[in-house]
Amino acid sequence: MVDDVGIMGYGVCIPLERVATETIVRKREGRRKDIEELLSKIRNGLLLQYKSIANPSEDTTTLATEAVQNAITMSGIDPMKIGSVALGTESKPYAVGLAARHVASFVGVGENVFVADLEGACNAGMQAVNYVMSQIKAGIVDYGIAIGSDLSQAPVKDALEYSAGAGAAAFVLGKKNLVASIRDMAPYSTLSLDFWRRDEMLVPKHHGRTTVEVYTNAVIGAMEELLRRHPEMKISDFEHITFHQPSGYMPLKVCKALAQPKIEVGCDPNVRDRLKISKEDIETKVKPWLTVLETGNTYAASTPIAIATILDKAKAGDDILAVSYGSGAYTIATWLKVGKEINKKRKTVMGVQDYIRRRKEIDFKTYAAYLKERIGRKKIRLEYPRIVGYIEPIGKKSIDVIICSSCNRVYYPVRSRCLNFECTGNLDKITLPTKARLKKLCPRQQRIFNSNTLKNGEVFIVDADVDELKPKIELECVTRRLDYEGSDGLIIYGPCYRPSFIRK
Repeated sequence: MVDDVGIMGYGVCIPLERVATETIVRKREGRRKDIEELLSKIRNGLLLQYKSIANPSEDTTTLATEAVQNAITMSGIDPMKIGSVALGTESKPYAVGLAARHVASFVGVGENVFVADLEGACNAGMQAVNYVMSQIKAGIVDYGIAIGSDLSQAPVKDALEYSAGAGAAAFVLGKKNLVASIRDMAPYSTLSLDFWRRDEMLVPKHHGRTTVEVYTNAVIGAMEELLRRHPEMKISDFEHITFHQPSGYMPLKVCKALAQPKIEVGCDPNVRDRLKISKEDIETKVKPWLTVLETGNTYAASTPIAIATILDKAKAGDDILAVSYGSGAYTIATWLKVGKEINKKRKTVMGVQDYIRRRKEIDFKTYAAYLKERIGRKKIRLEYPRIVGYIEPIGKKSIDVIICSSCNRVYYPVRSRCLNFECTGNLDKITLPTKARLKKLCPRQQRIFNSNTLKNGEVFIVDADVDELKPKIELECVTRRLDYEGSDGLIIYGPCYRPSFIRK
């Protein structure tokens, strides 16, 4: 299956806000007599420290949009040349309504394009890679985008809550100017429902420790298939190795099993010896890529973010093994070889560590408010404190949005008419700069979106506190949630501004 299809550019998005795992545990389990023992187990056993949190303006689509913008920038490709967009997630904003098409529209991809949302639990991001890669190999499209993006869900007071984070990673795939070629993708799946979420349920359920056994068997099963395909290959040959990261504990448990003098795991005795890795391999090839310590489990984005973390540091010619896992259970062992374009391209966008260092720690009260909005069934309007300000453009690049005066609805990208066919309101076009400088803040904040704000020349500012927004600070335009129309209406996306991070 060796071919020259691979990654032309990659990008990630990790939300600004983080909450310490210890903060959640102390609030949820504070009455336990063994609370300190529990915290030690979580810190030193599960290796969970922080998790990334999407604020009310963010969701799976907005995180994916930023990751894709980074990937397109690195690739240098015209987004109109993209022929396929696939988004893997288990936190779709719409049960029916493609997040992939939203992302495609927000980043400038055209209309004659395949779009697909893929569900495969935490494996969905790498399923998207396989989907788009296969289309390119078949000659159906020349270029495509594969995305893993999630706002991980978890029941309150459940062990999953301590690790469920948020993030996205995206790859522009093609055959030219590759930062890494995809040499093979070996699957393994069984019917093992260790984790599931039923229709209309807001959070998943799981069988706890059963996941550890299923995860271990699935990860090793995919590696065995990869080794069968390549008789000269050994796992220890890879310079960089990453396994899906629901916590730090589970990938390291697999490593421990593979580092034993006599390997007892796996089903195929013909490849068992080639599974072996050393303790030094674990320290140098696996542990450096454990981003879960800082982000939590980003579900469908977990393995794609880990791959991006490796590519941020790898050298041309290095071999990467990335084994994704989705409960149910489905695993893909992906072999990547780093290309000669890596040194030139990877500094063109912010890397994983740039996003990890860009952080704001929130308290439990804020975290609980975000969680309530996210999983609450009663949704009327998207309500949260919004900073409003006046800006002046930097440069000539701009975007247009349409505002329906009757529906209080923003259309981005622009439309020629309101989606409500009976609507008789005017459609007003607003032009906004992609880069701007803050002139001044408005004395008031808004909790509920009003389209008159944009009509009046004001903008919404996110990812910032009032005291850090000084006049003349540089801002960049980002796509965010502005509103939703009840629990069953449209989600309204549009432009907001934040202190410049990407476009420096």
